[in-house]
Formats: sequence, structure tokens, C-alpha cells
Amino acid sequence: MNEKMPVYNTLVLVTDQFACERIIKAARVIADLSNTPLQVLSVMRPGVPANPQALEHLFGVAKEYGARMTVEFSDNPQSAIVHFIRDNRVVNAITGMPDGEDSILVRMWKTLLNVQFFTVSPNGELHEVLEREYRRELLGTPG
Repeated sequence: MNEKMPVYNTLVLVTDQFACERIIKAARVIADLSNTPLQVLSVMRPGVPANPQALEHLFGVAKEYGARMTVEFSDNPQSAIVHFIRDNRVVNAITGMPDGEDSILVRMWKTLLNVQFFTVSPNGELHEVLEREYRRELLGTPG
């Protein structure tokens, strides 16, 4: 049997925190609307202690929401994420909120112009990234 690879994918970027469950749940909506398979990626730095219970929980959530989860280890997380996005033909990327204008997320918004980015607020609200500049007031975070 020759299994056909999907043309495009929707990707969720998570860390090893239980709270990332909300991002996977919100991303399911985007994957369904765009009729694309859902993938979850967590990139960890080697030697940095991870939270195995949270990762195991997120694997379960990914499975529950019909997603495949991958964990990668890299000294350069941004490069690993960019390569994953390109190799897997990602058209939608859903993340948590960036932690400042020097965030990996903001840098990716500016360089991966063929990818539509969405953020999920701490209370689970999904927001499309329309302006690819970091502006706290646009993200709904306190100044």
C-alpha cells in the first residue's frame, strides 16, 4: 500500500507545560476549517530538564484530538521549528503567546510569510496574527 502524504498540514507548537493543552484544542478548529491534518511539535534543548508528566499528558491530548505529536531536541529551537515547518508543508501554525519582541515566535512571523500564524491566549482565545510585528496591545496582554 502506498499511503499518500497530505499536501499541507496544521502545526501546534508546545512546550512541556500542562497548559499547552489549550493550544492543541484550539488548533483542532483551525485544522478542521482548513481540512488539514493536525501535528504537534515540541522542541527541547538538550540537557535542559523536561517535564515528562506534562509531555505524556500532551501526547494523550494530541491523540484525543487526532494529532500526531513529535518531540525534537535541538540547540537551535528556531532552526528546528523552521525546518519542521518547511519539511512538513505547514500552512497554519498555532502557538501560545510570545514573551516579547525578541521571541522565536515573533521572528518566525516575520520570516515565514507563507505560514498563517495563530496565538492562543492563556484563557484559550484563538487570535489570528494579522500584523507580524510584536505589539502587546494587539495581543491583548497588559502593558
